[in-house]
Amino acid sequence: MKGARSNSIFLKEVSLSLLAEGKTLRIKPTGYSMFPAIRPGNIVIIAPVINQSNLTVGDIVVFKRDSDFVLHRLTDIRHQEGSAFYITRGDSSINEDKPITADKIISVVTSIETKRSETIPHRRKIYYHRNRAMVKIIHLWNKLLRVINYNS
Repeated sequence: MKGARSNSIFLKEVSLSLLAEGKTLRIKPTGYSMFPAIRPGNIVIIAPVINQSNLTVGDIVVFKRDSDFVLHRLTDIRHQEGSAFYITRGDSSINEDKPITADKIISVVTSIETKRSETIPHRRKIYYHRNRAMVKIIHLWNKLLRVINYNS
């Protein structure tokens, strides 16, 4: 377990270094927080953020949270006392994330490779409640399949 954690830390450091050099990366996110825009198994191409003022609501960004990276959609930019705070949220998440500052945002998604084709993320209205319900149905379906397979 300790080796897996140190490998994860090493990969995160290498990723940050490559992004700092201006390189783009291909990553495979896990989880359903960005469903249906990003599904498990999709490959996401991320590029470094050169200028935070180019970020717009609707962009999908990668940011640092504690020792992890999170990939969520930018839903709002709030300006207070000369500072910008970025509000993010997973497309199927119930609540917004805590506001973050520009230094926490490490990259922006430039494209998503699906199993069938390559698509570019588009800015659109996100139906959070519908997406969240779909994720719950998928989880229940997967549990049901595991029970059926276990009993057969």
